[in-house]
Amino acid sequence: MLRILLLSDIHFIHCEDDENDYRSLETAFVEAMDEVRDSGGLNQILICGDIANKGLESEYQTADTFLKRVFEHLGCDEKKTQVYVVPGNHDINRNINKMSRLGWRTTLLDRNRAESFIYAAKHNELDILKTLYSPFSAFHKFANAHSSLDGIAEAIFLNVPNFDFRSFRKEVELGVLDNYIIKLHCLNSALLCDKDDVNDPRAMKAGEHKLFIPKSAYNPDTPSTTVNISMMHHPHAWFENEDDLRTEFDRKFKFQIYGHVHTQSITQDKKGKSAIRLQVGSLHPGQGGDPEVYPPLYNILELDVVKNVLKVKVTCYCWDGEQFNKNDKFSYIRKVALRKKSNRTTNQKKEVNKMKTAVEISDEIYELRYRFFSSEHIREIINEINAKAYDNSKPEYANALTFFKTASSKTDVMEQLKVILTKFDD
Repeated sequence: MLRILLLSDIHFIHCEDDENDYRSLETAFVEAMDEVRDSGGLNQILICGDIANKGLESEYQTADTFLKRVFEHLGCDEKKTQVYVVPGNHDINRNINKMSRLGWRTTLLDRNRAESFIYAAKHNELDILKTLYSPFSAFHKFANAHSSLDGIAEAIFLNVPNFDFRSFRKEVELGVLDNYIIKLHCLNSALLCDKDDVNDPRAMKAGEHKLFIPKSAYNPDTPSTTVNISMMHHPHAWFENEDDLRTEFDRKFKFQIYGHVHTQSITQDKKGKSAIRLQVGSLHPGQGGDPEVYPPLYNILELDVVKNVLKVKVTCYCWDGEQFNKNDKFSYIRKVALRKKSNRTTNQKKEVNKMKTAVEISDEIYELRYRFFSSEHIREIINEINAKAYDNSKPEYANALTFFKTASSKTDVMEQLKVILTKFDD
């Protein structure tokens, strides 16, 4: 079984402690992690967007401080606990390139032109994608620390000459359950978000502030060995191609996670047979909504596979003004049938065994990556292992990404990195 802490819409702001309206709530949440630790701990933490309020670097510093408190009460090390994030509309600094981005919205909302436009941008007009991604710069630094950069964002960090074979999503293996690979796909649904955001899709006029996500972002492989899970901030109703998008997601992802609307629900069109869609509530939903509909909340997900069936258990905890209590109204158990393992070929079985080995060492790789990217001695570390690997013409973060991408595929280099990091830590 996989046990996951699921959060969404935290909306961190950078302020003095005495000015934080959510101070008591945050303390109660952190203390609630003691019980999570005592009842079995966690495998991962997922945050479904709107980590910040205005996409500012200082807000992500606040988020990091908060997560360190969470790790402390969970009894684990932030260097080892896997955290995966996606951006929301509040993870954008909307003052960056706002006119250029606004100018491309009409094209991206035209179903007949959008895909050809984004294809041309990716392969021939890189500056268009760089501009679309530019308001996420602070989020991307935060996401990079937690291994959550999609392929395009990473390419921009690296300043590579082309974006060929770079993905609009980030894929991570969460684990292996009953010989099924559980794979999370982190998607950016906020590329067209700006100052005209609206809170209710029913208020949208035709084409007004609808959103766009490239089709290639939600086109993962679907072998019988893998259970795909999607996580993105906006539900389908916010997109221009809402119905088509829902159909495609239901084909590709057995379990889907969304945020943004600040209340919680779960849907499944055909009980036990079709995809499960979880609409996640908010930890910081604001002061104006009905507390029965929009309570501050968090979830513990438990994922398991038994007899070719994926079981999703969602246990919700809501804030009552003093503490977090289990809420049965927003807690669910749903199941969905998977393709039977008996149909697998010999090669598919080998692929699962190979992935099992990769998952077993993923915690150690995640820890080394976190320690490396958090170090104040990145240049010295790279030069000590391979002086030729550091390119003085590129910024440090680009060197770090390039180096670790190469190092992670070489066992001897990772062992060297472990020794050198320990030396600098001391």
